[in-house]
Amino acid sequence: MEDVKKSIHDYRPNLKESTLNQYVAQLRKLKNVLEADDFEFLEYPENVKEIVENDGRHYTSQKNVYGAIVIYLKSINPDGDFDEYIDIYETWRNALRDQYVSEQTSGIISDKQSKNFISKIELDLFISKMRREIKNQPQLHMVYVIFEILSRYPLRNDLPGMVLLTQKGFEKLSATDKISHNYLIKVENGFIIHDADHKTSKTHGTIKIHLDPDSPLAKILRSYIRVMKYKPKDNIFPVTPNYMSQLLIKYSSYYCGKSISSTMIRKIVSSDKFLESKESQKEHAHILGHSVAMENLVYVKKAQP
Repeated sequence: MEDVKKSIHDYRPNLKESTLNQYVAQLRKLKNVLEADDFEFLEYPENVKEIVENDGRHYTSQKNVYGAIVIYLKSINPDGDFDEYIDIYETWRNALRDQYVSEQTSGIISDKQSKNFISKIELDLFISKMRREIKNQPQLHMVYVIFEILSRYPLRNDLPGMVLLTQKGFEKLSATDKISHNYLIKVENGFIIHDADHKTSKTHGTIKIHLDPDSPLAKILRSYIRVMKYKPKDNIFPVTPNYMSQLLIKYSSYYCGKSISSTMIRKIVSSDKFLESKESQKEHAHILGHSVAMENLVYVKKAQP
């Protein structure tokens, strides 16, 4: 699959590494399902569509598969040999994208997500349950801290790999390093969550969240760092984004009977803050790394009647 990754990278050199890896993973999975030796099967779109639509994927996952196929075919299409196939896959992808936008525009949580949509009060309650059981359970302690951060600042899956630094240590980094990783920076007046490597960084830039030293979250972070014996330059959330998602769902299922992902937390928190009142929404949207329009379209939801 390295040749596939190289082709896509050469075609779109500015793609984030995480996005590039997602494209490759989608193509690898499809290739494995078909037990194929190469990607000639992409020249039979109807056969591919049958596989994609009948293996239990949600329609948004189907959209992502078609998106990966499109960008790969474009990357190996200097002479236009694959134009016909690209048009077909783009048509299917765009139809699913339109379906997604239509559902979000309704302003009501979808049937699929409704079963896991809870109020902010319910979210805070099960996080409190977790807090009472973290002693001598390092993984639970880590997941608890992640939930505490996301319930206040519902970032995407940006916390895995976050590096602890002092302010002086951060200032010594090169300009490239400052935007290549995410950091928790210990400063004299608390912490700064420095979120530079996120999905919309090219549009919204680095997200900086300042935590006062006496804020509840700063106290939670100080305790976590002390208990886990983390030092500057340590990775304080040593998991992958995918594994973090699995852990969030695992522990939320245990503590509240719901599968709460980082995306669901964004919807819960955004809905609680802005469903009726949109004051301060511009600042909130900036912290989350998207526009106010995107927040209203995708994340602000009300429960089904």
